[in-house]
Amino acid sequence: MFINLPSLLTKFYFMNYEKLMATEPFKYGEISNNLNQLIEFYEHPYYGQDSPVIAVCHELKLAEQTTFYELDDMVAIDGEYTPLFIDGKIIYGYELM
Repeated sequence: MFINLPSLLTKFYFMNYEKLMATEPFKYGEISNNLNQLIEFYEHPYYGQDSPVIAVCHELKLAEQTTFYELDDMVAIDGEYTPLFIDGKIIYGYELM
């Protein structure tokens, strides 16, 4: 059986900003990254803490599931794992180093 991996990943990682925000998900916290984007972190509205944290940039109307289950690394001062939205997708600080 052939599984279309890109569409499978899209289903789980790239989220529809409007639909997500309509569910009024629980907000964990926020951070301003080096691009001065305010990134807010939300719990998945259906899977809760059993799902990775969702990063949202309201200014760009983008939402994407991270690979992290906790905020510690993403909000650390060194910025190594701080999320940034570039060209409509999420990257982390270490990818720019």
